[in-house]
Amino acid sequence: MLISDPFPCVVFTLCTILSFSCSARATNPFTQYAVDFPDPNAIVGGKFPANLGGAEATIISWAEQMASFGPWTVTSKPVVAPSRDKHDYMSWAPYQWPNCSNVHNTTVLDLADTWKECNYYFLDGQVNPDRNSIQDFQSFFNLSDAVLYNSIAATLQNESSSIYSQNVVKFINTWFLDADTAMNPNLNYAQMNGGPGGQTGEYMGILDLRGFAKIASGILILRKTGNTDWTSDIDNQFIAWCTKYMNWLETTPTAHTAATAGNNHGTIFVNQLAGVKLIAKDTEGAVNWTQNYFTGIFLGQLAANGDQPTEASRTHPWHYRNFNIAGMITNARLLKYADPTSNPWNATAKGATIQTTVNFLRNTDPSKTGETAITAEIYPNIAAIASVYGDPTGKYAKFMNDAMFPYADDATFLWDQPLAGGDTSGGSGPDASVPKGGKSAGMRSLAVEPLWFTSFIVLALGLYLV
Repeated sequence: MLISDPFPCVVFTLCTILSFSCSARATNPFTQYAVDFPDPNAIVGGKFPANLGGAEATIISWAEQMASFGPWTVTSKPVVAPSRDKHDYMSWAPYQWPNCSNVHNTTVLDLADTWKECNYYFLDGQVNPDRNSIQDFQSFFNLSDAVLYNSIAATLQNESSSIYSQNVVKFINTWFLDADTAMNPNLNYAQMNGGPGGQTGEYMGILDLRGFAKIASGILILRKTGNTDWTSDIDNQFIAWCTKYMNWLETTPTAHTAATAGNNHGTIFVNQLAGVKLIAKDTEGAVNWTQNYFTGIFLGQLAANGDQPTEASRTHPWHYRNFNIAGMITNARLLKYADPTSNPWNATAKGATIQTTVNFLRNTDPSKTGETAITAEIYPNIAAIASVYGDPTGKYAKFMNDAMFPYADDATFLWDQPLAGGDTSGGSGPDASVPKGGKSAGMRSLAVEPLWFTSFIVLALGLYLV
């Protein structure tokens, strides 16, 4: 089974929660966060304190859960791209809806013919469920999470070879390298618009492969640990694939449109290309693209108060603000990794920083736009900001505790330090939120907090709103 459409996503998330509620380990349900780039140096740098045992257990559990669904390939979809090449990645634009009055057909059209022949119209933020009949986009989301968490799990096991690193090799080989199943290194047919003449990819489709930053982190972790399953042969083949894909991203008009977009498309284009460049060992290129983001697109994305006017104008502004913030954070992490002397966290736009925009959103009521159910999107962004800027007054930890988010057990909090555990009982300064012995007394176990079902299920669905 692939986690390919909203209903299976809900079922998988719900079943995972139920299974964890009976577990002795306080792990979180699997959640697909938008984008991220855990610093490989931090992951391989040494032993983690005991109070991060919940996060470690979650990572291992998520790695195993995701591995059970792989491997994934673009060659398994029921409809091939217009090129007729089964190796071409393909997806349909999510917000396009059919009006078949122009066809005058006397019989029911199949799905492929509907997308080719009927006129389509745009409804922002309203996902056409037909999109999910082609699974390539969701398969790649699953692949990127599986690579990241299995790579970290392999490192946590502290072994040169493990089932987790073997999983990574299998997933990378199937999606990118094997002659029978590999994806062609292009997105010529990503997020195609429906209707006559619309069967070519759009710049919005570049978002489909946003998980490359996660894959980059996972591969760099395996390289740095000298993992013996990740052989030089596999590494060289993957570098060759990424080099071809880099060329497509840097020379194709469709990709150029994405690269110059002033909203989340431009932000996350940089996430993806910089991640691919790090895999291909083009560190200088990764630095250039991420630096140029903070001296270019970033400057037009924020208002002085930290709002994001372009994202705020969308149908789901809470989601889109969070989505772009995750991209900003990922670009900062990519640049800091590629150039440790840089300080992207101090970058300002109209006097606002990444922290400013997170603070603005933290004080924004999602219920005013009907988005209360997806408030969990903000939590990894809050944790990332606290880990960089500190939490001297405990406001970020308090925000988590008040929301009853069990973040001591969330995978992302292995690298989002020092905010891990939520002890706000005393102290001040940058370490005020560092837990003393694990999960604070104010945090509730997932097993006894049924309200978490809604937040995590809808977060999984919210990631379709791109």
